[in-house]
Amino acid sequence: MKITITKIQAILISNILLVGLTACSSEPAPWTRPDESPWSEKHAAAEQSSAEEVIVVEEPIMIVEPEPYMIEEPVAVVAAVAVPEPEPVPLSAEEQIMSMDSGYAVQVFAGSTMASIDKFRAENELEDMLAVKTDRDGSAMYVLVSTHPDRASADADAALLEQRTGSKPWVRSILGLQKVVYQ
Repeated sequence: MKITITKIQAILISNILLVGLTACSSEPAPWTRPDESPWSEKHAAAEQSSAEEVIVVEEPIMIVEPEPYMIEEPVAVVAAVAVPEPEPVPLSAEEQIMSMDSGYAVQVFAGSTMASIDKFRAENELEDMLAVKTDRDGSAMYVLVSTHPDRASADADAALLEQRTGSKPWVRSILGLQKVVYQ
């Protein structure tokens, strides 16, 4: 937008004329009158009406002050609560075998049901042995095993179990057993 000198002159002249006309007015400008306000008539009417509408209350108004609060010293309560140690969740036989890094297992019996494992275990008093669920050609098979840290202790246990049960135990590595554990 271009502002030319002609436009500036026209604006300046119109402002001068407006100020001149205001100065020549027969009445002073409303903002120059100190005691008069355009709202003075309205304020006067409001004062007259409010003076006439005064309500007198004959009954006393009771102001109830709230009771002061009693601030008591805070009392620290310390209670010793015995939290029982959570009992460790026993690992399943499969989890025990899978958590081992190395060692040997002596397998003394295999069966297709857990009932057959429990029966053999009870008849031969082998409650300390693990019943592990394994996978044999896609079918679940249960084996009764004991674990040992080395081959020598596994062979010694196998000889004792053969005398005790009359069956020929199989000594195998833990890693081999882990490969067939049913997942």
